[in-house]
Parts: sequence; C-alpha cells; structure tokens
Amino acid sequence: MSEPTQSTPSAPSVGQLAAKASSSAMWSVVGYGGQHVVRLVSNLILTRLLLTDDFGLMALVNVFVMGLHLFSDMGFGPAIVQNKREDPDFVNTIWTILVIRGFVLCSVALLLSAPYAAFYGQPDLVPLIRVASVSLVIDGFISTSIFTHERHLNLKRPIVLKVGVQLVSAIAMVIWAWFTRSVWSLVVGSIVHAIVLVALSHLWLPGHRSRFRLEPKAARYLFSFGSWIFLGTLAMFAANQLDRIILGRITDMATLGVYSIAIMLATAPAEALTGLTNAVLFPLYTRVHYSTTDLGKVFRTARWPVMVLGGWAAAGFIGGGETMVRLLYDSRYHDAGWMLQILSAGVWFGAVLGTTYGSVVLAIGRSDWIAVMSFSKVVGMAILVPLGFTFWGFPGAVIGLSASELFRYAATVLVAGRMGFNGRLDDLKFSLWIALSALAGWSAVAWLDQQGQTNVVLHTLVVFVVVTAFWVRPLRSLLGRVLRRESLFISEVELATEIL
Repeated sequence: MSEPTQSTPSAPSVGQLAAKASSSAMWSVVGYGGQHVVRLVSNLILTRLLLTDDFGLMALVNVFVMGLHLFSDMGFGPAIVQNKREDPDFVNTIWTILVIRGFVLCSVALLLSAPYAAFYGQPDLVPLIRVASVSLVIDGFISTSIFTHERHLNLKRPIVLKVGVQLVSAIAMVIWAWFTRSVWSLVVGSIVHAIVLVALSHLWLPGHRSRFRLEPKAARYLFSFGSWIFLGTLAMFAANQLDRIILGRITDMATLGVYSIAIMLATAPAEALTGLTNAVLFPLYTRVHYSTTDLGKVFRTARWPVMVLGGWAAAGFIGGGETMVRLLYDSRYHDAGWMLQILSAGVWFGAVLGTTYGSVVLAIGRSDWIAVMSFSKVVGMAILVPLGFTFWGFPGAVIGLSASELFRYAATVLVAGRMGFNGRLDDLKFSLWIALSALAGWSAVAWLDQQGQTNVVLHTLVVFVVVTAFWVRPLRSLLGRVLRRESLFISEVELATEIL
C-alpha cells in the first residue's frame, strides 16, 4: 500500500490569518455566549422546579461521567488540529478509536456505579449514572468534521450546531422537569444533547464522512501525542472536578447543589473564553507555528482581547456576585453569592490567564507540559483545601479551592516563559485593574445599603455601571476594531501592551 497523502497547512499571510481568526472569534463569542445564555435561562427555570438536593446529586453524576470521559481522553480533537495530516486514513482512525472508547467507557460506568454510590451513601446515584453513561456511547460517534472545521478556523456551522443542540436539550430538561419534578430531567437532557449533537454533526456539517479504519501509523501518532494529553486531562479532571468530589463527602447534597450553581456561574465566562481560545487561538497558533510568522509576537497580541473580556467579567463577578445571585435566584440559593465572588478570583488566574498560555504551548506540540500545568493545581488543592476546612470550615474550603488556582497559574507562567512566551507584566496590570474595579463596584453597593437603598435591581445596575466604567477604554478599543472589521488577534504589538 502506498504511503498516505499528507496535507500540510499552507503558510498563510498575516492578513489572511487575521481575517479568519477575527471572523472565527466573532462566531465563537456569539456561539459560546448563546450556549451560556440558554444554560443560564434553563437553570433559572429548573431551580424553581427541582430541589437543591437534585442539583447536588446531578453534580456527582456529572463528576463520574466526565471523569470517565477525561480519563480516556487522548487529545482526539487537538490531534486533528495540530497534526500536518488530514487524509481519510488519519481522520478515520481517530474516529474509530473514539467509537471503541465510548463502548468501553459505558461498560466501566455500569461496573463502577454501585461502588461510587456507596462511597457517598447515595443509592439513587446508581440508576442515574447507568442511564447517563449511555451518552458516552453516543458521543463516541460524533463526526470528526467538527474538528476539521476548527482546524481551518471555519466555525460558523459548528457554532450554530452547538447552540441549537444546547437549546433542544434545555427544552427537553424543562419539559421533563415540569411534568415530573424529578432529577431525571437533568439526565434526560444529557442524553438528548448527545443524540442531537451526533446526528447533526453527520447530517448537517459538510466535510469528510467518517468510516471505520485503523491505520497503525495514525494510531501510533495518536497514542504518542495523546499520552501526555491523557495525563494532562487526568490532572485537569482532578483540578476542575475534585472540588465536588471533596465537598460531596464533607457536606450535604443541598449545600453541594448551591455550590454547583456558584461554580457554574463563576466558570461561565471562563468557559466561553476557553472555548474561544481553543477554537480560535489554538488553531491560529498552530498555523503560525508552521509558517514563518513570529509566534511570540502573535501570542503577545492575540491574548489581549481574551484578557480584556475575561478581566471585565471577573471584576463584575467579584464585585457583584452576591447581588447577581439575589437578583436571579430565590433565597435557597443566596449562599452561592459569596461563593461566586471567591471562586471568580481563582478562575481569572487559572482558567482565563492559564488558558492563554496553555494554548500556545500545545500548539507547538508540547502536550507534556499541559499535564504539569494542571497537576500543579491539584497540589495546591491538596495543601490549601484541608487547611481552609480545618480553620474556617466550608467557607475555608471554598477559599482553598480558589487559591489553588494560583499554583496552576505559577506553573503555567514558568513553563511558557521557558519556551519564550512571557506575559507576566500584562497579567499583573490586568489583575490589579480587576481588584480596583471590583472593589469600586462592591463599595458602591455597600454605600447604597448604608443609605437604605436595598433594591436588588438598582444594586445590579450600579455594579455594572461602576465596573464597566473602569473598562471603557479597552472595551471601546475592542469594539472599535470589530466595527472597523480590523484584526482582533494579529496587529501591532502596541495594542497588546496598551495601558489600561
């Protein structure tokens, strides 16, 4: 058999990369924003139909299913984006391994569901996990066209697809919850999400049609590239889900349910920006890496819009987290407010800043260091969470969880710096500006309280106006570039170093 054809990314001009990256960025922002709006609205409805304990139980179900998913992640999508090859043999091999993995994971879930439920003393987890694990089989059949579209920064159709799927699954959850008032509505939503996503990825996305194929050379590359991704996702799972595993043991399901609301809100902007980074900056960095353009210069400029949007959101959540929760949720969930404020500070360092470094490290093929970055947060959690819980109880544990993000950030900056990607000065400037603007927003609400003005809508409006006033200049710069249809990611370095 002849050697398979290899498709090498061309060396596009800076202008071509800029245009594609900016267009993809706008679609990514719209898409992830749309998904989170749908998620928030459905969550607001569901919290009025279900018990807080239901959200605690589902948090443990999600930890289990997501853990199985991440424990077997070999970097399937990044492998397609990062490798020079894009021929059918290569892509079909990855798809075939994905399908096999889905059946294996479902079988493991059926076996481990009972011991897992016994660990938490929650027998209701057994049937919930066994039904939810069906989504693992379904997800395995997803079309690789999603990854090839990301490779070429063609995000319009994948984004529209994901928003549509999110909306369909949200409607399914709400309808089921309306008639049953049962935690099963949350499980039904995950199954519907998997079915619709897989079906439309094959029927609606143009591109290569997946076929069963196992090419040894492609498989060897995947396991070589993915071995460090595997370790990285293990560490990432521990870093991002260990909080619910720990809190599920030291607190009741109702408190865990409230915490799950807080962490959902705290990570929503970061997840959207992480999606933007993975869908736009990672492919952009990869194509620049294979071209003659200076990747270090592109990195310094390209991360600036992510930092502006992430910093603005972090400042708003830190300064007005309690106000936001009181506005959106009933009194059962008000404790999520102070949790949101604490968690948002950690999310800024670990999820927003950390991701901007991690994407460029992965783009140059150093997946080994991704594991180091994630594992560092686990070390921080192992040290800080027990200390916090010992001295201050549950609030101390939440503080420890948030502070552990500093361990991940420190490791990330160290690794990226060794590879020539240094943005520490910008990180410091933005972090100080977040602290100042958040304090101003919080102080404005405190002053209103002292004046006897307790209207939560007024508080929310004041926080938004005060915090946004601090970010007008960079936000106006971003908006101006969008309106003028200029590049957001590849431009003069002076834009990246603009003083707030």
